[in-house]
Amino acid sequence: MIDGQTQRLSAFQEDGYVRLRDLVTDLDRDRDIDQDKLSEVSESTSVELEDETQIQPQQSVRCKNCDNTVTSPELAIEPHEHTFRNPAGYSFHILCYSDAPGAVDLGEPTTEYCWFPGYAWSFALCVQCNSHLGWWFSGPDRFIGLIATRVVR
Repeated sequence: MIDGQTQRLSAFQEDGYVRLRDLVTDLDRDRDIDQDKLSEVSESTSVELEDETQIQPQQSVRCKNCDNTVTSPELAIEPHEHTFRNPAGYSFHILCYSDAPGAVDLGEPTTEYCWFPGYAWSFALCVQCNSHLGWWFSGPDRFIGLIATRVVR
């Protein structure tokens, strides 16, 4: 199997460089590639990035419904992501941020069925379109848990 992977890596070489997109795609398919063989190929080959493979970091976290800026990636809290199930059986994957100026707090905070002990929750809605984005949590400090499928990051 390693010989086939080495042949594929060699086949990606074009005029002294490896097309990074092809190399990464192939490596993702076969994660068990021998690291020594990969090192040999990378030492003897320079890697050239194509414009289409460069990733620009997202400057904001936006409402998926209306594209309103909700918060900034710099405000993410670690651990940042959690998955919880509510009493009705619905699961939510949430992203935690210390603040979200683009989300309004709605309702009286309650400790009932709160996922974070010592905290109370209230609804977090987009200030522009009023979509439910997640929950504000208040207790020893205050933070927001945004539903991952309702924001673009």
